[in-house]
Amino acid sequence: MIIAGAESAHQFSLLPDGFIRSSAVVNDQPNPCRQAAALAQRLEALGINPYQSDKERYLVALQDSPGEVIELGRPLRGTRFFASHAVRKNRPVVEDFKDFAAQDGLKDCVFWGIGLPGAKADVADLHDAMQEFNGRINIEFSELRKRFAFELLLLVVHPRFDPVSGLFDLHAHFVARVSPESRESVRRRLMTKFSKIDLPESPIRRAAAVATYMLWGIFRNNVMITWPDHALRAVWGLTQSRFRFVRSGGAFARWKASRRSPEEKMQQQLDKGRREQNRAETADPRPVVFTGDRLLSKVIVRIRGIRIAALLFETTKNKDFEASGTSPSDAEPMYSSATISAIQESSDKVDDASYSSVRPNAGRIWNGLRTRLSRFGEVVRSCGTKIGEFARAALRRLL
Repeated sequence: MIIAGAESAHQFSLLPDGFIRSSAVVNDQPNPCRQAAALAQRLEALGINPYQSDKERYLVALQDSPGEVIELGRPLRGTRFFASHAVRKNRPVVEDFKDFAAQDGLKDCVFWGIGLPGAKADVADLHDAMQEFNGRINIEFSELRKRFAFELLLLVVHPRFDPVSGLFDLHAHFVARVSPESRESVRRRLMTKFSKIDLPESPIRRAAAVATYMLWGIFRNNVMITWPDHALRAVWGLTQSRFRFVRSGGAFARWKASRRSPEEKMQQQLDKGRREQNRAETADPRPVVFTGDRLLSKVIVRIRGIRIAALLFETTKNKDFEASGTSPSDAEPMYSSATISAIQESSDKVDDASYSSVRPNAGRIWNGLRTRLSRFGEVVRSCGTKIGEFARAALRRLL
């Protein structure tokens, strides 16, 4: 997630333990969440809902400047369409491909490109053109595997809008292992079956650079923001049709599968079943009562170069109180102990506002938090008193 400030922004990434790591991002550099927020606003103007929820989120600092509130906006849908989500999806693939190349090597591998048969696609027919392109790739690559020593490792499809012609240029980049003796035959077949052929002979020198170019080129938000409305609507439709923009195969797919043993896969399925069963058995049958903004999780962020703890909240709308029969003014500011991981990036509130834009109800939130902490302290002191009385009684018996 990106939190924009007057001088710099802060980029946060999810840690394995559910916490968030951040790094400073200078404002004059490309900001994925700024671009994603701009695209979300364009889609919203077209009548498309790009948000996962209509409830906004914000952070409340616990250290350094306790009580400061940082607005995050509404969470976007988890799709590669938005650069802020693409970062999380693409980074593991790049790391895997880099490790695979270091262990297995990319001997006899090529980095080639092919285009949609019949050149470019009309915006109105983009969905059908994408299906045709995927089908043609499946057929031709299957034939290449049967006839020649051809092994696909990684393939990525790029939808590109040409503002001059008003058409979409669908093309794919792929890394494949092709034996030198059959390379010319493979090249000739591809040239007869696809358009916009790019079949260089140069070897792959940096696997991570190749994978990065392929993955981050699927949806380029900084360019898409200039597309006309009908082009944005068409490419958004592709993301909602479950098209596979990224594929892995051959030795690379087997290598990724081998990194997790069958025992680990079985244990993961068992743990998932236990979690679902536990949720069903421990679910509260009582109706939900909204008592204030919802606490999602505790996170660790870097603010002004200092790692601090913060709480991630989700705002509660008035209609939620009406559904629960509770008045917002009468609600006690209590917060749950949820441990949901915060994985959404900021969306529409990423302008150049100051870092600490304090919410109108920030005082109420912080006072409620202090009330909860004081109650916890009273419980601890009560337990300490009881332990002390027990110790004194035991001492009197010994004497």
